[in-house]
Amino acid sequence: MNYKEKLITGTIREIYKNLILDVELENGEMVQALCPETDFHNMLYAPGMPVYLTRSADKRRRVSYICQMVKHSESLIFVNYKYKNNLFMEAFARGIMREDFGEYTCIRFINPFEEDLKRVNFELSGANGIKACVYVVNIYNKQGTEVVFPSVINFFELEMFEELRRMRREGMETFVCLIVPREDCMDARFVWSQSPVAAAKIYDEVKNGLKFCCYGCNVSEKSVSISKRMRILH
Repeated sequence: MNYKEKLITGTIREIYKNLILDVELENGEMVQALCPETDFHNMLYAPGMPVYLTRSADKRRRVSYICQMVKHSESLIFVNYKYKNNLFMEAFARGIMREDFGEYTCIRFINPFEEDLKRVNFELSGANGIKACVYVVNIYNKQGTEVVFPSVINFFELEMFEELRRMRREGMETFVCLIVPREDCMDARFVWSQSPVAAAKIYDEVKNGLKFCCYGCNVSEKSVSISKRMRILH
């Protein structure tokens, strides 16, 4: 996925509730930027980090800049979760996800206002009428050389788990696809320490047939794309 808008570079100076950044642009101007991805464990944003912003054309927005990427050491992290569905569709079309979804040949984006499927992102289908539902989510928190999950669980995700359970009762496969939009992680790891409640829920759902898969990305100043399958350790 290539960036359609010009990226504006700057440096984080202050952070407010892991939601708003004070950013000094290269010309010395101070602006505020929205963080699309909330940083639950204070690991994404820090004063002094380089950031890449875009500016909204909507003049009604109080915070007109949006943070797209942050730079940790020499690695870029794409923090705008709104593009996760685009990344999934592109990777599916290129065959990168064949190991997990090889028996499915067609993909349909699910409109969130559909009556029967409100919490998942895609319906996959293949020969002989086989079908699967997929929920796509970005994960970021890094420990050592691994990205770890889960960080938190919310009401939306609880409803999503129930919806996927209903789909399994109707004979469909169900997947949670984890996307890691950073290049500095080797594997993904399921941990209990960050959110025991979320971990317990995921553990129960996996025992009941929910499948997890994970994919890493190439991230540059021009584009971001899913590039590889990552192991999920536990």
